[in-house]
Amino acid sequence: MRKLSVLLILSCLVFSFSAYAEDSYVIKSVDKAKQGFTNILTGWLEVPYQVVKGYKGGWGEKEKNKALGGFFGIFRGIFHSVGRTASGVYEVATFPLPNPKNNEGIGIPLDSKNVWEEGTQYSILNNGSQPIGRKLQNGVINAVFGIFDFPGQIGKGFSQDKPVKGIAKAIVFPLGRIAFGVYETVTFFLPGDVDNYGYPLSEKYPWDSFDKKNWDNGL
Repeated sequence: MRKLSVLLILSCLVFSFSAYAEDSYVIKSVDKAKQGFTNILTGWLEVPYQVVKGYKGGWGEKEKNKALGGFFGIFRGIFHSVGRTASGVYEVATFPLPNPKNNEGIGIPLDSKNVWEEGTQYSILNNGSQPIGRKLQNGVINAVFGIFDFPGQIGKGFSQDKPVKGIAKAIVFPLGRIAFGVYETVTFFLPGDVDNYGYPLSEKYPWDSFDKKNWDNGL
């Protein structure tokens, strides 16, 4: 039964790629895999980098203590290391599948695209923990209701006289949305990429594909 399920999924993906193997789709999928491997291989570097950042920034409001800053950087580094590595594993495992366009305001962001870049540190103490709740909420929505993209994309395709392309998106979009939703739900408390890699989903929520106003946005 498991082999049959895997075969069915692979067949769907093959059909989808043959139906609309746009250059942008292939390129973005490869970019997603590359970023995933980068995150997996360099995730552990978050620990020493966060220690250095903590030491430079210090700890405290007025007289910043560099030693304490470096000490707490260890824990922040572990936290970000797990988040970056988990993000990489997801990206590699699902590189042919589309993602939401970005994660702005959803989840705690990693400092930067790559671990060796300076970036901007997000502080829960200063900026609040609301993104954590939004990530969990968004994950549940995509995981549970992602299948809504199936009829929505088919309807969108037929309305624009592109039925084959609509059917292809009706296959990969729900799979991508559900996979991303499960990832978000499981890792809602971990930092993740601000920008998503891979082909972007057309709509923010799965039920948005039912809205005929969105059918004019193109496939």
